[in-house]
Amino acid sequence: MSRELAMARKSGPRQLKRESAPRSWRLHRKELTWAPSPRPGGHPRQVSVPLVILLRELLGHARTSREAERIVERSMVKVDGKIRRDHRFSVGLMDVVNISGVGKAYRMLPRPRRGLSPIQIEERESAYKICRITGRETLSSGRVQLALHDGRTLIIPGKEQSQRPEEGYRLGGAVQISLPSQKIMKYIPFNVGSLGLVTNGRNEGRHGRITTISPGTSARRRIARIETQDQIFETPAEYVLPVGTEAALVSLEK
Repeated sequence: MSRELAMARKSGPRQLKRESAPRSWRLHRKELTWAPSPRPGGHPRQVSVPLVILLRELLGHARTSREAERIVERSMVKVDGKIRRDHRFSVGLMDVVNISGVGKAYRMLPRPRRGLSPIQIEERESAYKICRITGRETLSSGRVQLALHDGRTLIIPGKEQSQRPEEGYRLGGAVQISLPSQKIMKYIPFNVGSLGLVTNGRNEGRHGRITTISPGTSARRRIARIETQDQIFETPAEYVLPVGTEAALVSLEK
């Protein structure tokens, strides 16, 4: 194990006070003082869930923390197609969790008034996820590298290297990637007409078609207007994750 990886695995407190835990963990705050702290990773703590909490509190596949830890230690849990044996490993937006033995797959998605939650999906849908593009950099080799919301970085395939930012892979857009190979399957632009999922704020978990995108200023955020079957609402553009053009590429709650 490299020195950097060893330091990363040791970083961060092992516990945090329950009263400081995100509400989406659904902990009984008065029962005990402490809760497991997620290990630092690709998702910020406030928008991630450690596997032990996911298995025990959100999915009910374990009655106690020790039972949840055993499930993880026995290599029964995959996140984005890779086995994870650390019960403090954190999962966040769009991560796919497969649990062997029960034959179920879940995608972590925001739900109205409940925050980040596991949504059961079909097995075939666990083979991919959608990631927001948060950074774009041209390397010294001339190749283009994308930074994604879950902490990973990807190199744009060689045949698409010539694309300019205005033609594709723009910040705020998203990519559908295969799991666990991380190959780019599709680019989803953050444009008028695209389907958007709100990942933060008071409209968290709602989704619909983007009808307008108002430009921002130094004093005002960009605003996206989204139309659902029965409502129209506005939300900051950075809260919107594109999930499709004609139809959503992942299952969403109706």
